[in-house]
Amino acid sequence: MGLIAMSEKEKAKSETQILRDAFEGMKGRQPRSDQELKEWLATDEGKEATMFESTSVSRFGEIGRA
Repeated sequence: MGLIAMSEKEKAKSETQILRDAFEGMKGRQPRSDQELKEWLATDEGKEATMFESTSVSRFGEIGRA
């Protein structure tokens, strides 16, 4: 199985979507704008919701972890 490298643009887009999903999970809706998302990320609630760093998915899944 070959690994597919993501471009920086694709990676940034997926990270932005993760942040938007976190906002939706806390607020029950998607942010109305990028500015609203940025302002929420600066709040204590936003910081707590995103305190865990996103990691790439292992091709081995949970089985490959020690």
